[in-house]
Amino acid sequence: MFIQWRRAKMTDADKRDRIIAAAYQVLSEKGYDKASTKEIASTAGVAQGLINYYFPSKDLLFSEVFRRETRKYCDAFLPLMPADPPSPLTRESIGELLEIPKSRATMEPDWFRLRYELFAIGLRNENAADTLKETLEIKRQSIADTIEKLSGFPREQSVTVASVLYAMIEGLGLQKVADPDFKYDEAYGLMADMLSAYYNSLVMKDRP
Repeated sequence: MFIQWRRAKMTDADKRDRIIAAAYQVLSEKGYDKASTKEIASTAGVAQGLINYYFPSKDLLFSEVFRRETRKYCDAFLPLMPADPPSPLTRESIGELLEIPKSRATMEPDWFRLRYELFAIGLRNENAADTLKETLEIKRQSIADTIEKLSGFPREQSVTVASVLYAMIEGLGLQKVADPDFKYDEAYGLMADMLSAYYNSLVMKDRP
């Protein structure tokens, strides 16, 4: 299904945005190797030459797709967070909170596959490396914001925990997408146990 654009005079920003939106659609449907700039241009309703004008390479275009979608992905979690988190956190409440990222790998496996493909672009293309670094930082900071709000940890500690938690979420998601038989629920259960034990150890340490 192609994106249908109304015929109207487009600004440079409009054209760029439409190219990025079309690239996301084509990349999701075709995968990196089969996604062509010709089809992206057709989907966006712009001349193919404009893609090369705004994005000198396909990797740069797709890395920009990744950056934007990462921001949208993080923003999508905000309405799902509890307005009044329990204090102190319990093993049960931590498990419930982890259901939010956990469900994404099962509900949106295509988005997970796309992200791993775009990770590879950033690692192999020097021009896309900065975008990869930025997107990883966006996600870490977003998770750190949540940890700081829910746990009351200092910012520096929240960022450190976020780095580890992000790695676990991505790693478990990859295993689930690659192997439908992977014991995903059990792994997330253990992660909740580990986070609960860590949290409780700090709470006990702070008690007089």
